[in-house]
Amino acid sequence: MISPDLRYGRILQVAMPLVLGGIGQTVINATDTAFLGHMPNPEVAIGASAIGGLFYVTFFMLALGFAIGLQIVVARLDGEGKKLGIGPVIDHGVYFLAALAVLLFLILKIFGAILVGWFVQSEAIRQATVEFLSTRSYGIFFGLGALVFRAFFTGIGDTKIVTYTTLISAVGNIVLNYVFVFGHGVEPMGIAGSGLASTISEAGATVFAFAYTRRRVVRSDYALFAWPKPSRGVFREIFQVAVPLMFQVYISLWSWFIFFLIVEKMGQRPLAISNLVRNVYMVLMIPLMGFSNATNTLVSNLLGQGRGKEVPALVLRLCVLSLAFSGALVLLNLLSPQFLLSIFTQDASLMAETVGCIWVISGSLLLFSIVYILLSAVSGSGKTGASLAIESITLVFYLFASWYMAVYRHASIEWVWSVEYVYFLIMGILCWWYLQYKVLNKA
Repeated sequence: MISPDLRYGRILQVAMPLVLGGIGQTVINATDTAFLGHMPNPEVAIGASAIGGLFYVTFFMLALGFAIGLQIVVARLDGEGKKLGIGPVIDHGVYFLAALAVLLFLILKIFGAILVGWFVQSEAIRQATVEFLSTRSYGIFFGLGALVFRAFFTGIGDTKIVTYTTLISAVGNIVLNYVFVFGHGVEPMGIAGSGLASTISEAGATVFAFAYTRRRVVRSDYALFAWPKPSRGVFREIFQVAVPLMFQVYISLWSWFIFFLIVEKMGQRPLAISNLVRNVYMVLMIPLMGFSNATNTLVSNLLGQGRGKEVPALVLRLCVLSLAFSGALVLLNLLSPQFLLSIFTQDASLMAETVGCIWVISGSLLLFSIVYILLSAVSGSGKTGASLAIESITLVFYLFASWYMAVYRHASIEWVWSVEYVYFLIMGILCWWYLQYKVLNKA
């Protein structure tokens, strides 16, 4: 007899709001591009927004790694029935993220222009990027605040709030872009208006999350927001799980950067093709990232209940769902690959040359949909040092294979993107071995 919390319906109840949240974030990014594309100098505006957004995300990802660790600790405590231990963990998460938000904000404000100048050659794009960050940088406080609520609710398996906050952000971003970018009712702000729209919509979502928590959660059940005196023991418990994830998120992010530096050596055309492939990749990854996040919570919770022997059944169901959703999305894209590509470019010849790579990554995405669940099961078990090691080892092989194909062999761009199979096969083998012999045998 399958336990109710291992059935597909329960898994979907946790995972689907996270998948919808990923869709909402894609809508937000597309909205920014759409509005800025109608400015007098759209190439500069869109380029600066992309660079500024990536610059902002680079800082934000550090906090995201910590929040995932916080979520895993909360899920474990919830599974153990130690609900009164959850509040102090969340409160200590607030202490750390508040300090981190101040630090990141000051870096963005004081050194942002200097750092952008190191990477951007075009004076017009550099100035526009700094202008975008002048308003977007304030969002770091609200973005990190939202991570606290996300860690709490996702940790206890109540992920509906992710749908609500994403909807607020998406609608708010559309309306405020219309108001601020072109000046409907206010002075037109251009690209700075786009940054301000994102910041205010993010603030609205965070305020909603706070109000939702006050209304829907009996805080005394979790000792939530009691603001205890900072404890080294609680910080140690969180950091043991969170710090490896912070490093893992960062090395994964930088591996993309290094990969594109390798591709850049092949010429402008392969680089342009790869940028399109990356954009399509990010859309097709939405379902598996939602199921990956759900895996962290569900595995940690199950182990907290002392039900380690049921983890394989849970992971198998998560893999089936992730593969089914990703497979359906991949199939739809392969029926008309030009549809997604046309969102990012109108260059017919560039789209035609990119289709080959789309076919290549379609197969790797099916592997990705399974392997990333396995990696999340490793981190969800609390063994985040192991997940960091697995990611690091895999990336060494991945980047060497990319260099070998692109620079040493001068292979076509399709062959360079086929290195994705190397990445996921190695990661999958390492994850399977670790789960089999280091986690499940000791559960």
